[in-house]
Amino acid sequence: MFETDNPKQPFFIANHIDLYPADLRILVKLYQPLIGSLALSMYLSLNEDYNSGAMLSDSTGLYALQEQLDCNLKSLFTALHKLEGTGLIQTRMIENEIMGKVLVFQLAKVPSSNEFFATPLLASLLKEKIGISAFQKLSHVFAQEASQNLNQPNGLTTATDVSASFMDVFRLPDQEAIEPSIEVKQAAQENQIPKPVQASIKQDDKIDWDFMKQQFEIYQIPDTEIDRNRQAIRAVMRTYGLSEQEFVDEALSCLHGDYQLDMSLIKKTIANSIHAQTTRDQLKRVTRTEETSPSNAHFSEQEQKLLQLAKSKSPAQFLYYLKTERHDYVDASEYHVLDSLYNEKGIPAELLNLLTYACLKSAPNISYRLANKILHDWLQHGVKTGEQALDYMSKREQNKGKYPRYTQAKRVEKATDWSKKKATVKSDVSSADLKNFFKNFEDQNGMK
Repeated sequence: MFETDNPKQPFFIANHIDLYPADLRILVKLYQPLIGSLALSMYLSLNEDYNSGAMLSDSTGLYALQEQLDCNLKSLFTALHKLEGTGLIQTRMIENEIMGKVLVFQLAKVPSSNEFFATPLLASLLKEKIGISAFQKLSHVFAQEASQNLNQPNGLTTATDVSASFMDVFRLPDQEAIEPSIEVKQAAQENQIPKPVQASIKQDDKIDWDFMKQQFEIYQIPDTEIDRNRQAIRAVMRTYGLSEQEFVDEALSCLHGDYQLDMSLIKKTIANSIHAQTTRDQLKRVTRTEETSPSNAHFSEQEQKLLQLAKSKSPAQFLYYLKTERHDYVDASEYHVLDSLYNEKGIPAELLNLLTYACLKSAPNISYRLANKILHDWLQHGVKTGEQALDYMSKREQNKGKYPRYTQAKRVEKATDWSKKKATVKSDVSSADLKNFFKNFEDQNGMK
């Protein structure tokens, strides 16, 4: 992702997309709720500003695009990033001897409505933006239109094709009809124009899906099940740092012969079983001996080691490492907390690992309440990276009175100090007053 505060940054438009009424309707109805009106205007403006005869040296600065869209540079890049995130634009950087660094915008073809709804991330985001009822209504409308375009008018399905073929009408030399001449082949090659790239969301996907399909095929799980659950599988593998084979092995106990992947059950099973055997072995080796705490002279070195581990390990691996260092074990509920923060809230792995470290400094385990309390405190103080988190925790240690407590202080209820209370004794009570007191007491309590 690129961003600059230089309005003179040159940019170049690489291509043009033919937009039809159906494409514009998809842009307005399906994409505009996701990217906003400014991003949509930017896509259309770049498409119209394309010049087939332009060269890289003809690049203009971003200020020209700002003037056309009537927006500031920050809003322009926000709109551009939304277009990049939805796959409508791909941005490249080119080093040019004359122009220096030039941004190159390549526009992608607008996908059809069925391709849009078949992309889970786009469809899910649209549902979150416009609500369930509006989302379902849009889906029904586009699905109905697509089916109507495929259906033929009544009576045409049984009609016989009596059209003339090419050879019925035209004549070619026998050799030309069998094998095209060299000139024809060259002409065909010259006129091969690459099809425009279709918009598709970019994901850093390093998973070998073919290998996983082959492994599940042994257990009669069809390829369609893997494709249908790709997002959920990817999320689980990222959270627990699993390889393709490890995920298959963990999921085997959840297969019940119905040819489907129950991702909810697989998540719960992995959360309960991950590192289970190692944990049991480790608990047997726990002793009362404790490691010597590092001296203050090595404190900065310890922080560097902690930061390196936070950057290199997945959230589940980092939590397991910290718990093992403390001769403790990981509860399944803690994995659920990590899964929620990592995959649902999108907290980066590095920051989430430092958040785990902060939680375990304040409490023996991780909970939603404690993790969210620390996270809100960090975000309000601009903590967004691992380095910032370490700096902030160090400042909290040095200024304990100036920062809010992560754990709630115990409330001590003050009891009455009866030693300071002296009984009052009336010495002037007569025998008649005492007799009347007991008489009234008996009357009130029915003791006659």
